[in-house]
Amino acid sequence: MVIPVVDMLNERKLNKYATYLSKCSREVGVHFTSLHGFTPVGRFPSIDSGSFYEMKIKRYKRAKRIISIYRHNFGFESPYQVLLDGTFAMAALQNKINLREQMPKYLNAEVDIRVTNCVLKELEKLGSTLYGALYICKQFDVESCPHQPTRTAVECMKHMARRMKNRTAYFFATQDNELTEALKQIPGIPILFIKYNSILIDKPSQATIQEIEKPKDELLEINELKKAIFGESEKPRRKRKGPKGPNPLSVKKKKKKIRLTSTDQKLRSCTKAAASKRRRRRKKKKGSEG
Repeated sequence: MVIPVVDMLNERKLNKYATYLSKCSREVGVHFTSLHGFTPVGRFPSIDSGSFYEMKIKRYKRAKRIISIYRHNFGFESPYQVLLDGTFAMAALQNKINLREQMPKYLNAEVDIRVTNCVLKELEKLGSTLYGALYICKQFDVESCPHQPTRTAVECMKHMARRMKNRTAYFFATQDNELTEALKQIPGIPILFIKYNSILIDKPSQATIQEIEKPKDELLEINELKKAIFGESEKPRRKRKGPKGPNPLSVKKKKKKIRLTSTDQKLRSCTKAAASKRRRRRKKKKGSEG
């Protein structure tokens, strides 16, 4: 295979060339390295394998597995409500991540991204250094929080997490370590963060795992107490099926008895008496003839 001569000074051209080489054989890649003295590395997969795509698939599978835990145990439903703070918005800006596009792809569902009023006020106070994060946050709907006067973003997000049991279930998107540690103490809180230029979901915290396993442990204890007090209960025997009745379609329907009036009953008795007389006469005739 003939390798085309490409100007490698431009990074964009280098990336395009890397994609071309990724489709070629290993020998071509080795030949390229020997000619130019380096292997093209960029946002495209390496020459040797499709590890880039494998990692991407693993990332989505991991997210799907973790989200299913929250769906089945804590009642999360699509569209997911995501609460954003300034640190996450700033990280998205630095890593050039479009949250409206990437968040639904990663969570594999419709997403409603929201920001609390406290977060917006804090970003406004911090000034021009976080103007980009403020601009991103203002693109999303404002989630009402009961804080008057406004609190810090960390305190506001903690409060929103604590009141989640009786209200809307949120995904919390943050890069703040203090807030992350506080959220991990509350069971059933999914946490999103940005790392390696991509959105990731944190694994379920210890508090979440304990909450999931708690009902099972209680049931086991109750069953053990029942066995200790009442003894082992015998398994209920299955009832044997007896012979089936006749087919209702093949059985003649019972004739309904007609209630006779007094006059009808008299007539009927008269006819019966007359019929019995006729029988007697016939018997007498047969006897005389014999």
